[in-house]
Amino acid sequence: MECWICMTVWAAAMIVFLKLFFGRRGSKEIIKKDWQKDTVYLYQFPRLPTIPNISPFCLKVETFLKANNINYEVCPVLARRSQYGYVPFVELNGEHIADSQVIIHQLSKHFDVKRHPVLPQDEAIARAVDRMVDTHTFFVLRHFVVVENAVEFCSLILRNMNFPASLISIAASVLSFCMKRKVINRIAAGVGLMSTDDYKEILKKDYDALKTLLGEQKFLFGDSISTVDCTVFGHLATIFYIPTASYAKDLLKEEYPSLVAYLERVKETVYGKDFASE
Repeated sequence: MECWICMTVWAAAMIVFLKLFFGRRGSKEIIKKDWQKDTVYLYQFPRLPTIPNISPFCLKVETFLKANNINYEVCPVLARRSQYGYVPFVELNGEHIADSQVIIHQLSKHFDVKRHPVLPQDEAIARAVDRMVDTHTFFVLRHFVVVENAVEFCSLILRNMNFPASLISIAASVLSFCMKRKVINRIAAGVGLMSTDDYKEILKKDYDALKTLLGEQKFLFGDSISTVDCTVFGHLATIFYIPTASYAKDLLKEEYPSLVAYLERVKETVYGKDFASE
């Protein structure tokens, strides 16, 4: 009997793993057939009780939509993916748009989003920070949130999928074993394979850069939320507001109170009471 239970848990955990990390590459075929004009249909992972999304890229796009008062509808998905094999992706007026960077660029043009920051030099800095966070900080954060705390992170995913509570412990162990290698390989491809101490130093430098840029301002470029604020918030919020422990979260709390206050300002300004569903 115990062997049968173990096999069942193993199979269930593998199904979850395959759905989350090997979601099938999609196509440009429109899913929402009865779409409404100028309504953005946002396809992303199901929300968590404490945060709108566990994916920094999904949260980035949803924050952009809310911050700019763009009408949208969330369409939760697990296995479905964009034409490039990722989430989020959106549909707008019968068009499939994939990749968070491309999504924001296309929506900014379509909805004539006000340019911010305005000065060319600030715009260049914003672009550099946006790319740093999306393509560098992201991978370092994954080391601390996912690799070093894989079982706890997988338990969170399983609970959110209403996995049987009595089986979460063993299923999370199985799932984390499968997931860690894939995430480690992605981190190595993104920033290189390093020691944990090296990743800590790199993360501190990225946090320092954001702290310096923010200074005494309300947001990164003044009193209004910019696209790069959406990017930074997406990545930092998804380690700060999820109910799991990590070095990245502890470091923010202990040494970067200005960034924590910044996250709270973005959260309250953009989401208010809609941020958490608990």
